[in-house]
Amino acid sequence: MTSPIIPEGVWMNSQMSIARHYGGLNIAGRQYLIVNKEGRDIYQLSAIAHKEGRTKAIEAGEPCDLCRTDWIPLYRKLGRDRVLELARVTDDLPKAKALAKEKGWME
Repeated sequence: MTSPIIPEGVWMNSQMSIARHYGGLNIAGRQYLIVNKEGRDIYQLSAIAHKEGRTKAIEAGEPCDLCRTDWIPLYRKLGRDRVLELARVTDDLPKAKALAKEKGWME
């Protein structure tokens, strides 16, 4: 099982750190993108930073995870902490959504 959410402390200290140069990577045929704590992907954040004249899309010290693309909408909806909690239990998105509903996090 490959986790759908890989925290920065894990991916930046492994062979996956190459993702920082490309904005993401593929693992076992699944696409992962770097997202900030709000679930915005690196491409959206880069466009915003460019418009605002900033050089960094995500500032140092801010969390940035590798998130499987099919999980990004759930990440945005529930937030980083809750989605990390779900990802520890399952990598199956429908099951994660059902668990979130059971916990009262989603309608």
